[in-house]
Amino acid sequence: MTPDEVEAFLAEPRLCAFATVSPNGTPRVRPLWYLWRDGAFLFTTRMEARHTGRDIAGGSGVAVSIASEDRPYRAVVARGTPEVLGKDEEVLRAISTRYGRREGEAWLRGAMQEPDRVALRMIPERLVSWDYGKGDYRRQNRGESMATGAGGS
Repeated sequence: MTPDEVEAFLAEPRLCAFATVSPNGTPRVRPLWYLWRDGAFLFTTRMEARHTGRDIAGGSGVAVSIASEDRPYRAVVARGTPEVLGKDEEVLRAISTRYGRREGEAWLRGAMQEPDRVALRMIPERLVSWDYGKGDYRRQNRGESMATGAGGS
């Protein structure tokens, strides 16, 4: 996908598969809400009550995968080091309400009461994307790079 196509794809409210590695080396993956803004992914988790937060506190990097469920398949996969932003209400609202305003606001009221709730920011160190409707499957089979944009190298 072109950088503009990646922007449009990531603007759609999908769940991402969010992967970390535990301090003992166990890989973990879970679905999370995300927001793509200004070349960075924003997420939310709890630093103590969730494996996600404990893994990040332990130094884990992050990998995310966002894929369409319809044909022709499109996807974005990225990896990087997460930055803990703290309990940023504006960011938490922006993430949650993109999945439904009423539901997002209700979720936010509860999340703001959670002592360990945080927002995370990850600028991709590597980002790849593909759109099988544009022949990317054939390009992948030839070993061509699917790297996209500045984070793609």
